[in-house]
Amino acid sequence: MGSAMKTASLEIRQATPADEQALSTLILASYSTLYRGWYSDGTLAAALPQMSKANPQLLASRTYYVAELSGEVAGCGGWTATLPDGGAAVPGIAHIRHFATHPDHLRRGVARALMERCFADARAAGVSLLKCMSSLPAEKFYAALGFRTVEPTEFTLTSDIRLAAVAMERELG
Repeated sequence: MGSAMKTASLEIRQATPADEQALSTLILASYSTLYRGWYSDGTLAAALPQMSKANPQLLASRTYYVAELSGEVAGCGGWTATLPDGGAAVPGIAHIRHFATHPDHLRRGVARALMERCFADARAAGVSLLKCMSSLPAEKFYAALGFRTVEPTEFTLTSDIRLAAVAMERELG
């Protein structure tokens, strides 16, 4: 192998419905790896099929993004003004949605670049407060980006499937 070092090129673009399969594959790889040890194996076995599918509404929202590292899908995430459960928007408030980084691309700035795109686009749309429901393993990531913990909570996927989570928020200046 040669001694030349190739620099990876990171591009953030809007997701489209055509990204659904690639992002579902990425989300499953991310969550099944990163959530191991934080949630029980039984909980993950029940939850992953529910939570690892790319959301078609997000893909069409124009506020959900794909990170490509040297042309390879490496991460995804975005924001919406509407609540994750479909509730009505509140002016000035938005919600971080469905972030994931492929395990092969961790610690390369992928999620941070996605979040910076969310901050810029949400700010340009008049958002002054971003909220998120963080998984337990992602809490430190969000805190490093200026989110503060509001309270412990749960993701409710179905009446039988709940995951411990952390409600967090960040002011946009």
